[in-house]
Amino acid sequence: MKTKLVRFVAGLAVVAVVLAVAAFGITSHFAAGDRICGWVRVNGVDLGGLHRDQAERVLQSWAAKQARREITLTAMDRRWRGTLAGLGLGADWRDAADRAYAIGRAGGLVSRAVCVLTPGGRGKHIAARLLIDRRRLQRTLLKVAAAINVAHKDARIGLVDSRIEIKQDSCGIKLDDARAASVICAAARSGENVVQLPVVVDMPDVTAQDAAGIDTLLSSFTTSFNAGLRGRTQNLTLAARCIDGTVLKPGREFSCNAAVGPRLANRGFKTAQVYIRGRLEDGIGGGVCQVSSTTFNAVLLAGLAIKERSPHSQVVPYVRPGRDATVAYGLHDFRFANSNTSPVGLVLKVKGSRLTVQIYGSASDRKQVKLYTGKLIRVRAGSKTVVDSSLPDGARRVVQKGASGYGVVLYREITQPDGSTAVEEFKSRYAPQKAIVAIGPSPVTPPPTVDSRPLTADR
Repeated sequence: MKTKLVRFVAGLAVVAVVLAVAAFGITSHFAAGDRICGWVRVNGVDLGGLHRDQAERVLQSWAAKQARREITLTAMDRRWRGTLAGLGLGADWRDAADRAYAIGRAGGLVSRAVCVLTPGGRGKHIAARLLIDRRRLQRTLLKVAAAINVAHKDARIGLVDSRIEIKQDSCGIKLDDARAASVICAAARSGENVVQLPVVVDMPDVTAQDAAGIDTLLSSFTTSFNAGLRGRTQNLTLAARCIDGTVLKPGREFSCNAAVGPRLANRGFKTAQVYIRGRLEDGIGGGVCQVSSTTFNAVLLAGLAIKERSPHSQVVPYVRPGRDATVAYGLHDFRFANSNTSPVGLVLKVKGSRLTVQIYGSASDRKQVKLYTGKLIRVRAGSKTVVDSSLPDGARRVVQKGASGYGVVLYREITQPDGSTAVEEFKSRYAPQKAIVAIGPSPVTPPPTVDSRPLTADR
């Protein structure tokens, strides 16, 4: 009996060895060829038994069909129709072909044999990866956002018959860009043809409740301008309107450039004189600096924290040296923070030839503020002589008038309600501008001269 059992077991072992050798041979033979393992599918497309190049052609054709698949995006009551390719989406058929070809050729001998010899085995049902052109998809989302977004409105303040009036805030709506991209990609993978894009509420940053504590005038400052300069007056008035009514909660920063925005002709800004490299030249937006400078002085008097301020290259006529704040979009900004414990609001008024900036807040935030300057240091302009062959011998012509430069320090002394004081410095330096004088040629032409005198105190 034992002998029969031994023989039976030995027979089974021989059969097992023969089968293992056969399985190894078949698996090795398969691995050496270029066919796709049986029962392999990519997104439902059967590739089993195809040569690799055949499988690639099948997948490429399938991917091209997917790219032409129409998809509809919906948001609110709007619809947009297009193709997956138009959205910047496509199937990575090359990667799918590589993964299909690897089945039965990667892993241990047993798992490879199972894949080759049976319908079973891991990874035989493959989902092609999604290729995403982020820029193209983002362009589509920007178009959708432009059509449905309604910006929120922050609460603002104004004056009605010299009384403070709070203008109500309102919510807006906007496309949830990050989630919208994910929803579209998920629909592309799952085969959905209609996609509902997510929309969220755009909450105001400042509510009427936030502004309710504004009840006291903290500071006021006025500058004058020539209303006859229409372009400059237009720019000044437009910039003032952009800032008027702004409410800042405690700790929040104000940026003049962010509030006014880019100075562009299609936004209503006109050509007027601006300082460019120390010289007055025509440019878009001249006059905005008077708004920033007037606001700077009101902020100084209110005792708020100055975060960024730059002087002009030359002294300006509407404020004393050291009291100006130049702005140039993308280059120089005027920024301050609401360092009070309650919200503050800005009211700007343009009347006749006067610009007034008023800052309102809570009575508990009123401070004693003193502004004074040190000695005004003057740098003489000097002069430069050039030869002009078009002039008669000995004739002289002033090409450019000179302008003295100045150096000055502005001090701000703030006395808090508890009696403590703090002093800040704001340094300004205005470069001199040389006078240029042209002279006619002569037998002995003097060399160009430059007069540069040392700094002197202006008495």
